[in-house]
Amino acid sequence: MLAKALNCSRGDGPEPCNSCDSCVAITEGLSVDVIEIDAASNRGIDEIRDLREKVKFTPSGGRFRIYIIDEVHMLTNEAFNALLKTLEEPPRHVVFILATTEPHKVPLTILSRCQRFDFKRIVPADMISRLKEVASGARLEVEEDALRLIARAAEGGLRDALSILDQGAAFGGMKITAGDVHQLLGTVRTEALGRMAGCLAAGDAGAALRLINELAGEGKDLRLFAREMAAYLRALLLDQISPGAPAGEAWEDAAGMTARAADFSGEQLLYAVQVMAAAEQEMKGSTLPGIILELALVKACRNMDPGSLASLNSRLSALEEKVNAIASGSSPRAGVQTSPETRTAPEKDAASRGRPASEKRSAPEARPAAGSLPESREVREGTPRRGKKPAAAGAGEMTTGGLGQERTGAGPDRTSPEPPPAEFDQKSPAHPESAPGMTLKRVQESWNTLLAALRRDRLPLYHNYAGAVPLAVRGHSLVVGFPEGNVLAKEIAEQMENKTYLEGLLGKTLGGKCQAVFEFYKGKPVLPKPGQAPREPVTDVEKRFGGKEINLDDDPQDKLF
Repeated sequence: MLAKALNCSRGDGPEPCNSCDSCVAITEGLSVDVIEIDAASNRGIDEIRDLREKVKFTPSGGRFRIYIIDEVHMLTNEAFNALLKTLEEPPRHVVFILATTEPHKVPLTILSRCQRFDFKRIVPADMISRLKEVASGARLEVEEDALRLIARAAEGGLRDALSILDQGAAFGGMKITAGDVHQLLGTVRTEALGRMAGCLAAGDAGAALRLINELAGEGKDLRLFAREMAAYLRALLLDQISPGAPAGEAWEDAAGMTARAADFSGEQLLYAVQVMAAAEQEMKGSTLPGIILELALVKACRNMDPGSLASLNSRLSALEEKVNAIASGSSPRAGVQTSPETRTAPEKDAASRGRPASEKRSAPEARPAAGSLPESREVREGTPRRGKKPAAAGAGEMTTGGLGQERTGAGPDRTSPEPPPAEFDQKSPAHPESAPGMTLKRVQESWNTLLAALRRDRLPLYHNYAGAVPLAVRGHSLVVGFPEGNVLAKEIAEQMENKTYLEGLLGKTLGGKCQAVFEFYKGKPVLPKPGQAPREPVTDVEKRFGGKEINLDDDPQDKLF
């Protein structure tokens, strides 16, 4: 049509006259000035070079020499580059019409030198109306269902629809039925698709599998059936969302589609569309397409979507039944005894705090329950007795932690309630696994040794601890301080791998378990210089016996007398 409009010798406007010699020749396909090229078959650079040589010739009868390149996106990159030279400076008498169904595959250098016109698909209703006009002019009798099948198979292309109509006329004579079109296209009857949809809605997997066997016995392509079934379910979904949607016009009347869609829930229909579309895609490269289709139908019938509400409700009901069975079979207190290891110290502490003070004071006289006896013994073994200092603490020196401090007085305070064992276990500095006698002074004396080990084994981590110092000992935890503002060094030290390595090194240096905690400090804490750490046992002996240092390089007799 565009070629006729360009070369029409009588048309004053954009519409061709269809009666001049040029229009008649183009309609009959006899015009030498209109050349159609299939790019899928002539996609190489040699064909485009030949085209560049031919465009030099002037038209023989019309005003323009028109080249129609169909499926132009199939050209190779080299062919596009060769065509670009002609498109940049085309002859005045040449018009190129580039037709494609995938314009995104055409290079931008080509698109930028063309005028683009996008054609849309023809809706089924308009296509059916046009097919009726053509059939009436050709004196063909076509069933309504046959027209729907042709419109659906054409997928919006009127030329394809007219081609199918022409084949149907040659196949069935002057009367074309729906069965003729199904046999011509190899498609499945719409009635069979409706039956399958009914099986999916009712959840009857057996009936669905029997229908598949029936279609396979008729020689139908199961992959084509899966594609049609997915399209049919999609039309039902669209009709359920918006009754009377255009997608359903090519299948059945609006009332029939709405009635069929009402048999499904929205969630079930959506899952069925997903299953059938995935099955059709998976069947492409499979040697057992029938099994894939059967499994997909069983899933769709049983609505086996793990994320669906029905599936979640079913699983929740099963869990509730198990919980009810456990509760009815035995009492939680008598039958389901919580093991001592699963009970945490905060729970026991909270239970202890919830009792009245009189009940707390009478707790030592009460006999412990059988389930809590091992736990009580475990806590008591690591607990120092009241009135005595921890065995690992040095003489006259106390570590931070509070609950392990020495009491003053003749005996324990009978008026105050005994602290809960779990709370003592959390805060006591004399933890069974902690380093014995770990004090801040001892850690400071060993800090240079620890840094030397870091420098020897892990030099990058050693540089990270530049400026870090031990600040305090809290229970069995060592507080390591970084200069205020050195956030990066603190974050590196807090990484699990680096923190675990430092704690292991502290344990080796101090002879026990030690946890590391990292904080910021202000100012400049001073550490003992290497080699100047005081030696407490030697200093004590020097004080008792009046010892003094001597220089062995001088005369010993002068120093002794």
